[in-house]
This record gives sequence, C-alpha cells and structure tokens, in this order.
Amino acid sequence: MLSKFTLGIDTVDARSLTALSLLNDLKDACADLLARKHKNVALLNLYSFIDICASLAKEGKSSNAETFQSYLRRYATLSTWKHYTPYDLWAARSSILHSFSPLGDHTAKPDGARPIFYFSWPEMREQIEDAIQRRGYANFLVIERTDVKFIAIDAFNSLIQRTEEDPEFAQVFSANAEHLLVDTHFLGLRNELELIEELSAKARGQSDA
Repeated sequence: MLSKFTLGIDTVDARSLTALSLLNDLKDACADLLARKHKNVALLNLYSFIDICASLAKEGKSSNAETFQSYLRRYATLSTWKHYTPYDLWAARSSILHSFSPLGDHTAKPDGARPIFYFSWPEMREQIEDAIQRRGYANFLVIERTDVKFIAIDAFNSLIQRTEEDPEFAQVFSANAEHLLVDTHFLGLRNELELIEELSAKARGQSDA
C-alpha cells in the first residue's frame, strides 16, 4: 500500500508540509526496515510512527493512550478491528517500546489486552502459534507484521487528506508540528516552501488589485 502523499502547496502551510514530508520519510524508513528483514526493529519504528502521527493529529487534551487509540479509530479507515482493537495495539506498542517484549503492564491486567506475537512470510500463522504455545504462552494474538504497516500507512493517508480538506484541522496540525525535530534538509525544505507561500501571496495580491 503506497502513501497518497503529495505537496498540497495551495491548501497546506509550509510548516505542515514540512511535517508531512518528514512523516513520509519516517514511513519509508519503516517500510525499508521491514523489506530488509529487520522485522522486529521495523515494528518498533512502526509503532513509534503511529505515535508521532497521533501526537500531530491530537485535538484537545488527552492521555498518550487516548491519543494513540483515538487516532487509529479516526484515521485507520480500512481497519475493521474484528480480531484486535486499537487498545490491543496500544498495549503492544507500549510493551515493545518499553521492554521490547509482547508482555507489559497492559497485558498483565486482569481484563487487559492479550499479548501480540507476529509473523512474516515465509512464516505461517499456525507455525508461530504452535511454537508460542509450546513455550507456555496462552490467550495471545498472532498477527502479520505487515498488518501493522498497513494500519500505519492507512492512517497516515487519512491524516494527509484531512489536512488538505479541513482548514480548521490544518491549523491544529500546524500548531502541533511547531517544535517537530528536523535536520538541515527539512529546514531547507521549509524555507523553500515559505518562499513559495510568499510569492503565491504576492501573486494573488497583484491579481486582486
């Protein structure tokens, strides 16, 4: 699944365009890790990518858990959530980021999330389930790593679309991106986009005169 990322200069400001370009770069890095067989490192980065997108899409005050889950519910439009929920992915995200494990605080709760294990081609789901059961685990989920990739990209695509179509949200996104970490490449990109904005504004002013 490819991102629908484009530079919508006419509808999105320079700061937001720079942020979207940076997010697109992070997304590509995740896909590259997965393609190069760095399977679990890719998961670590995919969950981080979802986290970052969710923080930039955040509207109002909410906890990190609420921000992550509401982002997936709002933007991962192709997901049916039949086999696992945004909460399950939040629990998996927290476990991997904090301890690089499928087990964590949320899976240890009496009514908490089920731990998630993963497989990728040429592995088979049944093969992984059998291996995990043999190690003594029970009541767990097994999903393809590419599922996390598709959810992350789907939500990112929807986020791009909303910044282009919803001016009020675009302002929220831009404000959230004010202090986003960038390097000289992205600083240069923002400078160029700001110059284009200025030239476009002048051109519109002259045409209206």
